[in-house]
Amino acid sequence: MTVRRLPLVVLRTVLRTVARTVLGVVLCGVLCAALSACGHVLAGAGSEGEDMLGAADLYGARPSEVSGAHPPLAPAPCAAEPFRSDTARLDTRAITASVSPGGGDRRFQVYEYVAGYRPGGAQAYLDELGERLGRCRDETDHYSLVARDVGVPGTMLIQHDYREDGAEKTGVYLVGRAGDRLVSVLESTAGDATLVNEFGVRALRRAGATGEATPSAVTHEDTSRWVTYAVSAVTEVRISPDGRVLTLDARVPDGPDGCLRGPTGRLDGFEPKLVRVDIRFESRLLMAGNGCPGERTVPVEVRLPKPLGKRDVVVNLDQLYTPDRPGLLRRCGELGCHPAPTGCTPDSYYQAARDADAPQHSYHQERGCDGKWLVMDISVNSGPVCERPGECAGASRATRFFYRATPSGWRVMMTTTKPGCDDVLAAEPRFPRELCATLTAP
Repeated sequence: MTVRRLPLVVLRTVLRTVARTVLGVVLCGVLCAALSACGHVLAGAGSEGEDMLGAADLYGARPSEVSGAHPPLAPAPCAAEPFRSDTARLDTRAITASVSPGGGDRRFQVYEYVAGYRPGGAQAYLDELGERLGRCRDETDHYSLVARDVGVPGTMLIQHDYREDGAEKTGVYLVGRAGDRLVSVLESTAGDATLVNEFGVRALRRAGATGEATPSAVTHEDTSRWVTYAVSAVTEVRISPDGRVLTLDARVPDGPDGCLRGPTGRLDGFEPKLVRVDIRFESRLLMAGNGCPGERTVPVEVRLPKPLGKRDVVVNLDQLYTPDRPGLLRRCGELGCHPAPTGCTPDSYYQAARDADAPQHSYHQERGCDGKWLVMDISVNSGPVCERPGECAGASRATRFFYRATPSGWRVMMTTTKPGCDDVLAAEPRFPRELCATLTAP
């Protein structure tokens, strides 16, 4: 075999190109690490990346890439000390969104930070973080552990109390890992632990976290800091005779001193047809093992700028109430506060499908209706699970449902997969033949 030598000029050109490329890669890595350490993050994924939070996870808020100055996106107690695990970090991505849960006036600034590490690096950061939470005691920039293993094993819920422009502020993080990726979700507006838990678990699942994460080595759990939570349930809602004061019976933790501070009610929106109410409480011990073993009900008052009238009331984003008897509101069901009455309308057919206990993603089609009797076909898709639409053929199984109207809505009488009226007339001779005589099999 003959080996041909490159001309010296060509060889020099090649070597210079290689050197520039290597130097560029090195400088890029150094620059990225420096920007991350200084509070600047180059977001490598789009705001709707499949492995990060998107609008569907954030109550419709569309996230944007983080740029410029912002709070620390991952907890850093003793911030002047570099983390030993920093040398194992490969890349970082970050997004932020101004979230308005339930469409109210109150907004929360949420950040998600994802960092890729060499094997073992993400766990090494979490272990270092746990050690620093017990050691670093800066009262003007204080991090404290609130809870561990929230939603995903190995996670840490951390509160950050600090001063900015002379004002005291609080942020809350949920930090964990998905393989060799570190995931940190921060809410920096109100320090709302309930909201962070919700978004943090979603972010970890999107990043691929499983139930097999290694518990972090934590040497200290701080129960001296008050953490904000949303009440878990409201058992009754009342309205004063003048219609201007809502009284909500809220379920809160009960136990030794430190279990509960508050709760307090906040008017979060007063609209022509809807009132939004937010009820929060604070606790130091709720997430500390069995720190608050009991639960009790306490009344919380919220004053309205005008009489409630016929407005519905949304409590903590997802509990809906409507005026019922004088002085009392009732909890609304799955079909809303005012379900469609029986009749030949799309809303009424939807209610009928719910009464048939039709599974999610099924399809319904009205085949005959006179206001007292209803025929409807419900189809349920079935077949193998596919990676992408069109890769494998599915099947659809349809069943015909016959209904009668009742004061509370449509009720199923019987079902069949046969054509015509024979089966329904055998079960209910009064069913009108003209609604089914010409029907083919579903």
